[in-house]
Amino acid sequence: MKFYQSIRFRIVACILLYGSLLVIFNAGITFFVMGNNISKMVANLIDTEVDTFLYKYKKDRTTPLPHSKYIDVFEGVEAVPERFREQVKDLPPGVHAINRDDKKHPKYVGVMELEGKDVPSFMFFHGRAFFEENARLHPRQILMISLALLLIPGVIIGYITSRMLFAPVVTLMDQIKGLNPDNIPSRFSQKHASNELGMLTRTIETTMNRINAFIQREKQFTRDASHELRTPLTIVKGAVEIMEAQPELEGNPLLKNPLKRISRSVRDMETTIETFLWLAREEGGTESSCRVEPVARKAIKDNRYLIENKDIELHMDVRTDKAVRVREEVLYIAVTNLIRNAFHFTSRGAVTVTIDDMHIGIADTGMGIEADKLDSVTRSHVKGQKSRGFGLGLSIVSRLCKRFGWQLIIESEPGKGTRTRILWQDA
Repeated sequence: MKFYQSIRFRIVACILLYGSLLVIFNAGITFFVMGNNISKMVANLIDTEVDTFLYKYKKDRTTPLPHSKYIDVFEGVEAVPERFREQVKDLPPGVHAINRDDKKHPKYVGVMELEGKDVPSFMFFHGRAFFEENARLHPRQILMISLALLLIPGVIIGYITSRMLFAPVVTLMDQIKGLNPDNIPSRFSQKHASNELGMLTRTIETTMNRINAFIQREKQFTRDASHELRTPLTIVKGAVEIMEAQPELEGNPLLKNPLKRISRSVRDMETTIETFLWLAREEGGTESSCRVEPVARKAIKDNRYLIENKDIELHMDVRTDKAVRVREEVLYIAVTNLIRNAFHFTSRGAVTVTIDDMHIGIADTGMGIEADKLDSVTRSHVKGQKSRGFGLGLSIVSRLCKRFGWQLIIESEPGKGTRTRILWQDA
């Protein structure tokens, strides 16, 4: 799992997001208050400058008008910069706020009526320039520094918090990984506190106990079914072998042919039972390997009776001595089902078995599969119109392929034939 998809990442991200929003919100309020205070401060500064100059001017009318880097005084409206003339021409004596060009911050002007002069004087104080030049940090810089200072401790706090919150979950995960489903410790869930995690633990314990009970019942059924099904088949098989050994059968097709059918049916039933019992087991079946060609030839031999009275040519195209990592009887189950289908549904033409490093393929010139059933033909009990079975053959092959990571490909065209392939996992 990628870190950004984890709950830990979400916790850290939420802490950082909350902190960032808090810093931005606090900075907005601070800058708003600071802006108002600065405006009042500028107004007080220019008011002080005006009062100081008027006080000096009353004592000495030769006192020059104040002028500095941040103060400009204009005598008469005509001397005021043109962009401010309309705003100041009707202002009474005192300190007033007028609009700047950018209309974001007001500009303060002090209006003075001096004795002995016919026109008023206008004192402009460049407060914004004063504070920008004397301030050590710009407000935007303060905001960026605040966010940067929040990021490092935020990540650390978020990481520590997530570890503390998920420590019980990690402990539970480790305990579950080490559990044996067949032997769950008693009072497993009681080791955890009676909180949400404890409820989850009890739910897991209950579910695992139910699954374990189901598995035990299934194992018991498999053992019982294996014995109860194999015993009568063994008896029937033994009886058939005894009857086939009787000399009276020689030259008596009325008895010999039915015994052959019984023998084949017993063999098919044994294969089917072994298939279902093996699929019910938990073992992987990959502890050994086998060659594909001998298994395919055995499957052809066992099912050849299906094409004895048909005009069918059988071809084997073995391009490599391929071996797959699976037990021989398991591979036989898959291959014999495909070959049996090809033999059964082909009346005339050819059946070709191809073996190479990539796959085993069985192609026939039979009746094909209806287009509306091609997608569902690997489901249980789905069969063709002329099938006399139970529709389990391709379903069994499909389940085996999923078990071992193989790929089952079925291509068919009604009236022209079917091609089935099993692509090996290492293909």
